[in-house]
Amino acid sequence: MKTIQLHKGSIELPDNWEDLSYKEKIFTFGILSELFAGVLTPEVARLKMLIEYTGYKPSVVQLIREALSKSDQREVIHFNLLKLSEQLHFAFSVEGNKIVPNYVFRTNPIPVLKLNRKIYPGRRFELDITARTNITAREFADCFDLLSAQQHLTSDADRAECISQICAILYPKTENYKENMVSGHDKQMRSVFPAAKFGIIFWFTGIARFYTGHPVYGLLFKNNKKEAGTDKISLGMNEITLTLKKEGYGDPETMSVNDWFDSQVKYLKDMIHKSIAAGVKVTELSQKSGIPIDVIHKLS
Repeated sequence: MKTIQLHKGSIELPDNWEDLSYKEKIFTFGILSELFAGVLTPEVARLKMLIEYTGYKPSVVQLIREALSKSDQREVIHFNLLKLSEQLHFAFSVEGNKIVPNYVFRTNPIPVLKLNRKIYPGRRFELDITARTNITAREFADCFDLLSAQQHLTSDADRAECISQICAILYPKTENYKENMVSGHDKQMRSVFPAAKFGIIFWFTGIARFYTGHPVYGLLFKNNKKEAGTDKISLGMNEITLTLKKEGYGDPETMSVNDWFDSQVKYLKDMIHKSIAAGVKVTELSQKSGIPIDVIHKLS
C-alpha cells in the first residue's frame, strides 16, 4: 500500500495487485473489462476503483450540502477526487491516448474457483526474483495457442469457448491432462462469473508476456521465416512440444513450463552447433530455420 498525504490526515491506496482483497480484485477485473470494451473512460474507471477501495460513500447530508453549494465548490470536490484517483497506477496506466494494462502479478489473483459446491484450485505462478510455477509445458502451450486464437476470432461465442477452455486447463478437474480435456470440464467453466473469467485471462496474459519478454526465453519467439503460399498448416506451440518430445528433450505432459523453455534453448543451441560444425553458414542457417542471425550468434 502507499500512503497519500491529504489536507487533513492521510489515506492508503493499493500500489499493486497483491494489496487488494479477493473481492476487490474481482471488482477491479470487472472495471477493466468495461474499460477495455470502451464502456468506461480511464477517469471514470479510476473513480469507481477509488470509491470501492476507500469505501467513500457520500451521505445524504453530504449530497444535500453539495447540491446547495456553489458550482465552483462542487467542481473542487470532483477535481480532488479525480486527482486522488490518478494515484491508482497498479492496474493500468495511460500513455498519450493509449491505455496500457499492467499484467504483473506476484501470485495467482484467483487461487480457486468454486462451481456447484466444488472447489477447483488454480495453477500457481509465483513471481519474485525467479518464476516458480506448477503449470506444465502442455498446459502453457495449449493456453498460449487458445489465447492467440481467441484474439483473432470474430464470433463472441467462439471467443467464449476459447476462454472456457483456458479456465478448464488452469483450474483442472483432474491432474490427468487428457482426462481433464475430455471430461466436459470446459462446459462447467461457462458458468464462471464474467469478471473472474476476465481476471484469469488477464493473469495468463501476464504469464505469456513474462516468457515472451524474458531476456533468454524471449529469443525463442523471434522468427524471420516466411512460409510461401497459404496452404501451410501450423500446429502452434504444440508443434514445438512434439518436436522436443521426438528429439528426447522431455515430456510436455509432465515437465514444467520453465523446464520446457530451458529445453527449447538447449535444443536450439544443439541444432546450431551441429549445423555450424557440419559447415553450414550462419546466413544459410538463418534463412532455412527462420532464426535471426543475431539470435544464432547469441545461442552459438
